[in-house]
Amino acid sequence: MSQAAERKLKDLLGALDRTLATVTAAAEAARAGVRVRALAPYYDYRASLDEYEAIVLVIRNAITQQSEAVAERTRQILLQRERQILALSIRSALDFFFALSAIPNLSLGIRECFTQELRSLKSAERRISSEIHRGAISPDLQGDLETAREILGEIMHKAPTLLSFD
Repeated sequence: MSQAAERKLKDLLGALDRTLATVTAAAEAARAGVRVRALAPYYDYRASLDEYEAIVLVIRNAITQQSEAVAERTRQILLQRERQILALSIRSALDFFFALSAIPNLSLGIRECFTQELRSLKSAERRISSEIHRGAISPDLQGDLETAREILGEIMHKAPTLLSFD
């Protein structure tokens, strides 16, 4: 592996960590925003998640050109970061659902937020159920998923028109 390729991979992993910090901060801002029905921070949060996923794809492509030892170390780092982002996504969805459950009539923008978080939660649930994460995911996270489902039921009861959304 050349020094340039090694430096590029190191830079990409640094970018991934910076983006993870950005996603974390954006999630906090989005949680606060949803509570007061401000959606701009939520959309920033979703955009930061997309940026994070894009960097992951670039890294996955870059490791195909590395030695097996470097590629395996990098895959382990990606796995650790995936677990962090999954926990953040689930806990954020829980917070979003909790805030949304307190709103008697959901506006169209908030319904869009709700449906996006519902998709995100379903995706996170599938991912943490995979073999690669068995035994490595905190039991608290399973509890958060259950709580999110309960809150989801409350929201659906308040807004039955959401039942027809995919």
